[in-house]
Amino acid sequence: MPRLLVFLVSFGALVHAQGAAVQVPFPGGVTGSVWGTSQPPNPQPPSRDRRADDIKPGTATIRGQVVAADTGVPLRRAQIRAFNIGGPGGMAETDAQGRFELTQLPAGRYNISASRAGYVTMQLGQRAPNQPGTPLELADGQVADKVGFALVRGGAISGRIADEFGEPVSGAQVNVQRYAYMGGARRLTGSGGEGGFDRTDDLGQFRLYGLTPGEYYVTATLRTMEFMPMNSTAIAPPMDGYAPTYFPGTTSFADARRVTVRAGQDVMNVTFALSAAKVGRISGRVTTSSGAPYVGAMLMVGSSGDGMMGFNTTGAPIRPDGTFQTAGLPPGNYTLTVQPAGNRFGNPGDPTAEVARLDVPVNGDDVRDVLIVTGRGGIIRGRVVTDDGSVPTFSPNLVRVMPQAEDFGRPMMMGMNPNTVREDWTFEVSGLIDRVRLRASVDVPGGGWALKGAFSNGINLSYVTADIGPAQVIDDVELVITNKITELSGVIVDDRNQPVTDASVVIFTDNKASWSFGSRYLRTSRPDTNGKYTLRLTPADGYRAIVVRGLEEGQASDPEFLARALERATAFEISEGETKTLNLKVVEVK
Repeated sequence: MPRLLVFLVSFGALVHAQGAAVQVPFPGGVTGSVWGTSQPPNPQPPSRDRRADDIKPGTATIRGQVVAADTGVPLRRAQIRAFNIGGPGGMAETDAQGRFELTQLPAGRYNISASRAGYVTMQLGQRAPNQPGTPLELADGQVADKVGFALVRGGAISGRIADEFGEPVSGAQVNVQRYAYMGGARRLTGSGGEGGFDRTDDLGQFRLYGLTPGEYYVTATLRTMEFMPMNSTAIAPPMDGYAPTYFPGTTSFADARRVTVRAGQDVMNVTFALSAAKVGRISGRVTTSSGAPYVGAMLMVGSSGDGMMGFNTTGAPIRPDGTFQTAGLPPGNYTLTVQPAGNRFGNPGDPTAEVARLDVPVNGDDVRDVLIVTGRGGIIRGRVVTDDGSVPTFSPNLVRVMPQAEDFGRPMMMGMNPNTVREDWTFEVSGLIDRVRLRASVDVPGGGWALKGAFSNGINLSYVTADIGPAQVIDDVELVITNKITELSGVIVDDRNQPVTDASVVIFTDNKASWSFGSRYLRTSRPDTNGKYTLRLTPADGYRAIVVRGLEEGQASDPEFLARALERATAFEISEGETKTLNLKVVEVK
């Protein structure tokens, strides 16, 4: 029975071999074993046009073991997740020997990860934190046997938070932030791990754990809880408080000190004092477009311009008479968002529901008498059609319409959530107050369909942003889907013509206007364990292809990177429905 190429995942190694196990060094001198996979003869590719109700359990299997990279000890209760790119995946938990098994997997291309509390989550083929892993291609009946993970222990940061007098501060929220590529730019983001935030105890102490090796900024925030009766219209007196403070005790990010964390390292004595500041509240009234108090609405207060992409958000109650008052807010810029209660994360409901958004600066004094007048959000309506006029054979609910705000850092409005298509193939997105593009996914099992464009009066809204304001309606949009799949594939090799698995393939066009985050003309992929990559493209003039090592997750959408890559990239042309082979070599982009 033939053997496929085999692999190991660690922050320092990705190895290919055939047949017997191979010993490979992990960081710190620990070694792990790499085994092979087996598959039946003449594997058949998955069907691309199956109905959702025809899906049957798959026949492929993934087995393996998870150990600690520093000791080689098996790790029990580690979570294994196999995400099938274009179909159902699987999840498993390791036993007392660190072993796991995923069965009944459909044929497909899988991204596989392993995680456990106190350890850094890793993907197969991952060479360094914040870099993507290597996908595994499985055929029907194939067994990927003894897939090995060696998890690196996460780092930790511990310390103490005090006030301006050196007294311990309890209840302060402490979290870490680091730079990463999000939304096409390098932004300051939260760590994302369960141990990436903590609240200080009665001694002012905190401990952040499970941190990926890297450089972090430690921030402490003490929010003063103010409870006002819902029927009260009184304005509380001004108060002093504390501004969000960066280590080693500054409110200025420019003066913040980075804390370097290595694998398994516990960085202690990160101690600093909160910066005292006069805090201000925002108070006012929310009314509907008819002038009545807005009953049944929620008001979200998000800090803007703080590098956290609008995620640092709190709420403020709206009283029955429409009045509101926020808690004390340190100096900064804030975005107030009003929308119907219960619709923040779910699909929008009543299209006549009213929304509003208002930016308000706070400089330490109370901001009073703010009037927020809501209005019906913008609406985009349309119908899903095929490019050849045929009726799709799959269910409409497999098509999801996804408006994408031009400003990735703005707090999400209810209209920014994915919307499923109705049974008559029509769709409606409401509650919009943004410049948006219209994206869509066609999640037919096995693939075979893709978005061709979203057209309104000759404008492709999947490419050009539409300024959709309150009560504005964009009607009769044709969301065109196609089964004429344009596919580019090939093999990545190095200077010795050996297959490469630890690099990223980036496809983009000559047109810089198409370099926006989420663009249909910008694609990235990782080669599988055989060095092969496959990408589906939207036909366009002037495509470029480049393969680079060390690319961070999300960096491919960075216009600065693409501008540097343009000179070294390989030019190629591809037409609609064409299947093209393009073998590439790794290049260096400075």
